[in-house]
Amino acid sequence: MDGCNEIPFLMRLTPPTEIKGFDCLLEGYQNYQTLVAALDTGICDYLDKRGQSDKEEIAKGTGINGMFIRPFLATLVDIGILTVEDEIYANTKAATEFLVSSSPFFQGDQLRTTGKGQWNKLSKAIRRKEPEMNGFSSGPSGAFINALAQRSLQGELQTIVRTIIQWDGFHNAKKVLDLGGGHGLHTIALCQENLSLHGLVFDKPHIIETTQRYISQYKMDNRITAEGGDICIDTFGSGYDIVLISHLLYKFRKNLEPIFNKVYDALKPGGLLVTNHWFCAPGCKPGSHGVGELAKALQSFGHPLCHVEEFNALFEEKGFRVIASSDVPTPYGNSRLHLAVKDQDLPCKRTAEERACCCRS
Repeated sequence: MDGCNEIPFLMRLTPPTEIKGFDCLLEGYQNYQTLVAALDTGICDYLDKRGQSDKEEIAKGTGINGMFIRPFLATLVDIGILTVEDEIYANTKAATEFLVSSSPFFQGDQLRTTGKGQWNKLSKAIRRKEPEMNGFSSGPSGAFINALAQRSLQGELQTIVRTIIQWDGFHNAKKVLDLGGGHGLHTIALCQENLSLHGLVFDKPHIIETTQRYISQYKMDNRITAEGGDICIDTFGSGYDIVLISHLLYKFRKNLEPIFNKVYDALKPGGLLVTNHWFCAPGCKPGSHGVGELAKALQSFGHPLCHVEEFNALFEEKGFRVIASSDVPTPYGNSRLHLAVKDQDLPCKRTAEERACCCRS
């Protein structure tokens, strides 16, 4: 008999010690699912409203079967969501800031969506040769847009807005266009800083309902409009003082020029173009944080923009003068922020054929 096919004598098998590493991975997954269950059952909201409670009160208030409540709460204590003293439970500061739905830093949608979508079908996602295309009307769900909004508030949005308002022309600006703006929080934040500013958030039609909800939540209905359309074929007006494009251009990486052409036409002379995207590291070498690089690749349609030097050159070629460039911290590593003004001394270079070209690659 071939030695490889011999039936092992079970009592003589010694489990390799490396199995502990897999046990840790499985425990991490179980802790994550416990966290999601805490969100779904509303434990943190309950404790935020009712205050400190014992396990029986929590079980009754959230509908959790009393047979499971003790180990469930113990797990939430272990992972830092709850505190317990004399069998009385309360939210930790982290839970109050990030898991209570009324908190401005609520991260519930981001935490839920991490276990869904491409991460839940990762083997399929990493085998695709091209970005998944299910038609123009498909795309990010409301929950995914909520997750992007919550993630942006971890510091990325604040850094971008802080940089824009330092531009000399910001406080005289009247109109801002946010292309592919999704949740619209960048435009909302800019309008909060400049009371004379009005905005248009332009995205796919099925996303606009979510955008409008954020606009109404921040009481900006009279100053910000959400409009649905196709960036490749539809017009979005002109005379803008600021155009913002954040994490949109990955799907157009093979043909960026038509987007720049349309933005050039939309901006006033001296107006500001703001772009924020991930780029390949020098030499396209992978970063040191593997899962972060994978998360970035999944969100950026398989690959960040490549390369930053070529992207910089495109500004001048299309009639823009870069006035600032800086790194922006994101949960998946730094993105690159560019601020460029429409320069009348650098006319946009394009042929008649380019002017009529659709930006679909």
